[in-house]
Amino acid sequence: MLKELIAEEASVPVLSKVWRASEVGECETFLGHLRLGHDALPFTGRVRHMLQDGYVHERDIVNRLESKGVKVWHSYASGQLEVDCVDDPYVVGHPDGVVDVPQRLLQQFSVDYADESFKPTSAMLLEVTAPNHFTFLRLKAQHLREVWWRKYVQIQLYLFSRQMEAYLASKCALVVVKNKNTSELYEEGVSLDERVIEKVVNTLRKVEELASDGRVSDFRCSDARRTYCRYRHLCFPEPPETRPLPGSILRGEMLKEADVLEAAVAVWRRGKMLKEEGEDLVRDVRDQFGELLEQYGCRGITMEGVTGMLVSKVSRSVDLDLLQKKYPDVYEEVVAEKTSTYVRVA
Repeated sequence: MLKELIAEEASVPVLSKVWRASEVGECETFLGHLRLGHDALPFTGRVRHMLQDGYVHERDIVNRLESKGVKVWHSYASGQLEVDCVDDPYVVGHPDGVVDVPQRLLQQFSVDYADESFKPTSAMLLEVTAPNHFTFLRLKAQHLREVWWRKYVQIQLYLFSRQMEAYLASKCALVVVKNKNTSELYEEGVSLDERVIEKVVNTLRKVEELASDGRVSDFRCSDARRTYCRYRHLCFPEPPETRPLPGSILRGEMLKEADVLEAAVAVWRRGKMLKEEGEDLVRDVRDQFGELLEQYGCRGITMEGVTGMLVSKVSRSVDLDLLQKKYPDVYEEVVAEKTSTYVRVA
């Protein structure tokens, strides 16, 4: 009885001319499908959980900051601002807050990484995000602009908004990244780069021009996005051609991603030891190995005695034992086999 009271209502997409700052960092083809209201694949339960989990981490960071005497204006607690990021095309967003750093802390203020134009001041835009373990490691090594363009664009748009001018002493943002698996924190200082705004505006205008004729861009991604994008079924209606598996197996210690693989191996070993949490951790490790296997076009990668390898799996659509028992003469004619590949870490 009670579950009906708390169950989420299914959201029905409504076409709008308003762009959301959290979306416009996607590719122009994604944005075209979005503008035209094309049916997107539903969020998986795992992704939906991750999105909901993000609110918990955001509140955790805000609460911890305020407990240490750092005031956060317009956070979830007092109501987030809606800011007009760009007027034409119209882009809006809801920043996580504005952090008010006390003078005593500002004198010794430092972050793990900042771009050249970042200058800490008493009032800065605050953005909180909580990626998985492997994205967190990449953020520490390569930083936000290189690793997470969509989030970087979102922050740039917030910094450019006219509402932020009344709060920010400088066009700078403090990004607090929380590892959702280990709770480790990473801080990055980001300053406004108007070249990013110009690029976003040009992209959106192109998308709207195409959408006015009912068309989307010819761009098609060739990286990992094609495996998780919610419009991948429209861009790639046919499954990709199967290619022969290369025979090389690379040593992970020799790759530039050695530190990421080392952490992946540690998490995989921990995942194998844990019963409940283990399945999610091992799945994350398989995804990490899978990205690198695709990137290098190899069959396997070894790291500290652990091997991630593409292996073949046969899926059968009939009861072969029963079929062979009852109809041995036609067994070979009616058996359907499908060969696929997946990443096995062992």
